[in-house]
Amino acid sequence: MNEEINAYVEYIKKIGTVHRPKMPKFDISAYSDNEYLSAIEGLNVDFDAIDDEYLTIRHLKGD
Repeated sequence: MNEEINAYVEYIKKIGTVHRPKMPKFDISAYSDNEYLSAIEGLNVDFDAIDDEYLTIRHLKGD
């Protein structure tokens, strides 16, 4: 078992380091609260036509 562990450790050592990509800086003050609320309201209006109860029941029944 120790041989397998040592072989795995050697394999991991060969992989090297993984570097996260540098993310761009986002300007969090670019939008006002009203713009966020407007976007959320727009999404809610877009999804109002979907019958959630009907879809949930169909999903739970396995249809």
